[in-house]
Formats: sequence, C-alpha cells, structure tokens
Amino acid sequence: MALVEGRCERLDAWPFAALAPRDRALARELAWGAIAHQRLYDWLIDRCLPRPETVPVLARQALRIVAHQLFALDRIPVHAALSSTVAAMRNAEARGLCGIVNAVGRRLAQLRQPRHGDGPLGRLACTDWPADLAIRYSLPELLLRDLETWHGPLPEDRLAALAYRPPLCTRTRPGHPSPVGRSVLRREGPWTWWGEPEEALQGPVSEGRCVVQDRCQGRIVDAVLRVAKARPGALVLDLCAAPGGKALALQDAGLRVVAADLSWARLQRVPSDIPRAVCDGRQAAFAAAFDVVLVDAPCTNSGVFGRRPEARLRYTGAQRDALVALQRALLASAAACVAADGCLIYATCSVSPCENQGVAHTLAGWRVLGECLTWPDRWQGGGYWAVLVRC
Repeated sequence: MALVEGRCERLDAWPFAALAPRDRALARELAWGAIAHQRLYDWLIDRCLPRPETVPVLARQALRIVAHQLFALDRIPVHAALSSTVAAMRNAEARGLCGIVNAVGRRLAQLRQPRHGDGPLGRLACTDWPADLAIRYSLPELLLRDLETWHGPLPEDRLAALAYRPPLCTRTRPGHPSPVGRSVLRREGPWTWWGEPEEALQGPVSEGRCVVQDRCQGRIVDAVLRVAKARPGALVLDLCAAPGGKALALQDAGLRVVAADLSWARLQRVPSDIPRAVCDGRQAAFAAAFDVVLVDAPCTNSGVFGRRPEARLRYTGAQRDALVALQRALLASAAACVAADGCLIYATCSVSPCENQGVAHTLAGWRVLGECLTWPDRWQGGGYWAVLVRC
C-alpha cells in the first residue's frame, strides 16, 4: 500500500512493473514503512520543525520515506537516502519542497545512532523515544485502550510484535512431499516458510502442491477438527469463504464444504471443485443442516498490521463499531444454519477484544466451548477463534 494525499492506494496499481526486481522491492519497503511507522516518523519530523502544521503533505510524505531509510534500513547510506529523495521531489515537479526536505532530513540524520535493537527504535537513543506508547509503536490510541480494558497494560514487546511481517508461509496439500528450495527458512508439519516468496509462488504453489496460508489461519482449521471434532464427511458451511484458503484446507481434511460469500467475483478465487453460493451472510440463506458453520468475519485486521499497515489508519471508533455490528449480524445468521448438535466457529484476524470476545461471548443461546487468541510473532499473523455450541 502507499499513502497518497492522505489516501491509501494499492502498490500493485502503480507502474512498478517497469522497475527492476530489487528496485521494486525497495519501493514497496519504503511505502510499507512510511505507513507502518507513520506516527513515530511524524513525531520525529515535528521535533525538527518550528511550525509542523505548515509542512505540505507531499513534503511530509517524502520525509517519512527519508526517516524509514535512516532508522529502519541499514544498507542505505545517509547521503543516499537524502539525495535520492530530493531527486525524486525534483522529478515529481516539486522543486519548491526540496529545500525543506533536505534541511529536515539532515536534522533527522543527526538523531541516527548505531543500531542497538530492532526496527526504527533500534536506531534512536532511548532518550529520543516518545513517551506515548501509541506513538512509539505507531498504533491507534483506541486499539491500545481497547486492549488495556480487557487485558491490562501490555508489555512493549507485545506492542512491537504488531508490526512484525512474517515470511510467506505455505501449506503442503495431502499426498505431496514437503517442498524444497534454497530459501526455505523453517518447516512445521505441512507448513513451510520461505525467504523468497517468488520461489514458492512460481514453484510448488503454481504446481498445486502447496497453497499460501498463514499459520494462524491454519489454526482455525485445527479448531474445526480438534475442538469442534468434525469428522471426515461432516458438512461444513464457510460463510465468508473468499478467497477460499480455509475452505480448501477443510476439504483437504476430508470434510464436505460449501463456500459462501457476498461477492461472486471473490468466490471465483475459491477452487471450482468446492460448491459455491453467493449470499448475504447477514441473512440465513441455508437450512439448519450443517455440522459446522465457520464465520471468518470481516474485521479491523489489527492482528495483521504487519501485512496490512494501512489498517492502522482505519482503526477508529466508527469503523470498529460498524464492524462489530456486522460481525454480530453474521454470527447470528450463521447460528441459524447449524444443525441441532453442530458447532459454530467464529474467527477474525484481529487482536481487538471488542471484535473477538466481545462478539463471541454475547451470542444469545450459545456458549463458548473453546477459544484462542494468537498474538502475531516472527512467523505468523495474529487472530482469534472461538468454538460455540448451543446452551
């Protein structure tokens, strides 16, 4: 993603195809970092300015990119970070802003220290860290309040982990050997982590031997099999199925799956051998005949900020409350599709308790049989699942 005049735009919509692979990777890294650490970088930039409110938006965006090169990336010399950004401003016909970008960039460079820790904070003296944890880790203040309401103050390493970007993870499909490759970083049963995504995508994934799936998402399938005790042949409704990773994993486990989603275009990504249905998940469109109904609900993506940095900018009270209302409507509708002795699975890729426990624990007539919150780490994103049964 990239932030342009206060908006988020997809990087793949930009003309990056003309760039060499290394340049393309750097451009993506700079765009990611400018958003992921935006609050911290803005705080540092403001310290270098007599009147921060007067800085044009384009200059501030350029300075965020400078800051990311100075404090997060170790291979780019200071002079190169400054000169390349100023040159980009000239090419963007923003010559009038080159002076302020260069001057403030030099002041930022004076804050750069030898690396003593991870991320941008690892290049700053501890005395230069902001006291506000929301600014220090570039998190929405509302999210921190929501987390503290349920869990109390969180250790800083947990807050820092919300920015982790796990390497690409694939699941090996049944009947295929574990993939091999020069960039394999780790294996865990059918799961393989890759240092070079293209090696996996152009090899075992394109050949159908593996599918891309975060390990945390795989834990939702584990819950269906282990906690809900779905046996081969059980009938499962995946109510928010697209793009179909969990539906395929459930089918690979021997379950009979129906994949439903609001968008037919999104359902096209679900494997064609899985029955598909277009429906509004807020309306009970199926009979109460399913052994398991899975609702992997739309959410704030707070468990995958590392992969979706722009989601930080959208975590507001209005957005969170609207999503909670949608999640409750989806869960209530899904409950009407569960057979008398069946199970209901609720899942998100959020760590926000308002969207997780606050939804799963409040469904009338149902109780939580088991639940799990996974915090993001170096190898997986974060998320939540709960298995519910009728009271």
